[in-house]
Formats: sequence, structure tokens, C-alpha cells
Amino acid sequence: MMSAGREPETARPDPPRVVVASLADPAAVRPGEVRVWVVPLAAADPADVLDLLTPDERARADRYKVGKARHEFVVGRGHLRRLLGELLGVEPAAVPITTAGAGKPVLAGGGVHFNVTHTDGLALVALADRPVGVDVERVRPVANPDGLVDRFFSPAERRAYRDLPPDLRPAGFFRGWTTKEAVLKAAGLGVMRLDDFDVELDPGRPPAVLAARDPALAGGWGLSAWPPADGYAAAVAVRSVSPPSEPDA
Repeated sequence: MMSAGREPETARPDPPRVVVASLADPAAVRPGEVRVWVVPLAAADPADVLDLLTPDERARADRYKVGKARHEFVVGRGHLRRLLGELLGVEPAAVPITTAGAGKPVLAGGGVHFNVTHTDGLALVALADRPVGVDVERVRPVANPDGLVDRFFSPAERRAYRDLPPDLRPAGFFRGWTTKEAVLKAAGLGVMRLDDFDVELDPGRPPAVLAARDPALAGGWGLSAWPPADGYAAAVAVRSVSPPSEPDA
């Protein structure tokens, strides 16, 4: 029975099959699968992959004022180019990466979809055969999590968060944050749409999109959540159904 005031839930598609890989594993994209490479940033030397970037990307790296941000960008983009180059059979710097939507990097010509995320100490590179988003967060004490939930989560999620036992709320917060970020990144949308859909916050239940009020987020979403390393929470989102097309003018 649906509780009072709660929107009808969307169907829960099967979660994607997530294969976690190390940097020693070859690039591969198989139907219905998301392959995620885990990159420990502390052990990664940007000099090892700097030559894989394009001149524009190296210039972008030089413009970063904060060394940590420059390190994360070079390592993440460098390993992305290495994997895509191996998959496509071209030099990494020749992989045709462009942008779409709200500035989301995509492969020109399509065929392979990718996403990159990083946080303190860890980066993830995801490849799939359909639009994919990935997010990772270091699990840590968060200052005023209730305030962040009130600011960024939807009304239904705020109620769900407060219904969780207090000892489960930290895990519920990171489950909600990573799955919402992953969905938005897969859809190519910005964080201003965080409250336009509802996700499952209960860490004891499978991750899912429960409702979507934005047409760009309509359709089915397959979600998976897991700890990619001790002290981290990650989520992957892939489209299972294409969003409805806009009517002709």
C-alpha cells in the first residue's frame, strides 16, 4: 500500500552488472555491463599520463591553481584516454572527446559511453554501451548533513532520511548523494536538478530511482552502489529506457 503523500514509484529496472577493474586490466565494453576502473590517486603519477592528453587539456591542467585539482584532472583524463585509445585502436591523444548537454564529455560519434569521478584519494573511470554516470565520495563526518539534505534533496527524500534510524542516516546520506550525482551525470544534467527526482536512501534496500518529475530524467534507470575501497561509497547509473523525445514544433 502506498503511504499518504508519497508519489507512485517508478518500476525498478534490474541493476547494471558492474565489473570493477584495476589499471592492469584491459579496456572492454560488453553489452549490458558497466566496467569501472579504480585509480588510487596517491599512487598515481600525473607525469605517467600527461603525454596522453591533448594540448588543450594540458593547457587546462596548467590553469588549475590548486595542485590537488590539477593532479585529479590529469590522472583521470589521462587514464580515460588510455582506456578509450586501447578500445578504439587509436593513440590516446587522438580519441575524439567532445561535450554535450550541460558540458558532459562524450565520445564524438557515440558507440562507447564513459564517465569519470574523483574524490580525496580515489578516481573511478566507467565505460558502458549506454549513457553512464559514476560518483564516488570519501565516507567521512559531514558538517550539518541535515542542512545539506534540506537544501539539495527532494521533499520525499527529506522525509525518508528522517525516517531512517539515526545510526543509518550517515550511510543513507552517502547513498542518496552518490546515486543522485550518478543519475545526473548519466543524463548530462547539472546539480540544480537534484530535487527533480527521488532515489532510495535506505542502505538496506537496493538503490533505485523512485520517481522522476523532469522529462529529461524520465524512463528507467539501473543503479548499483558499492564501496570501491575501504572508506569510500560509489554509485553507477545507466539508462535502461531512452527518455521520450520532444514533440516536433
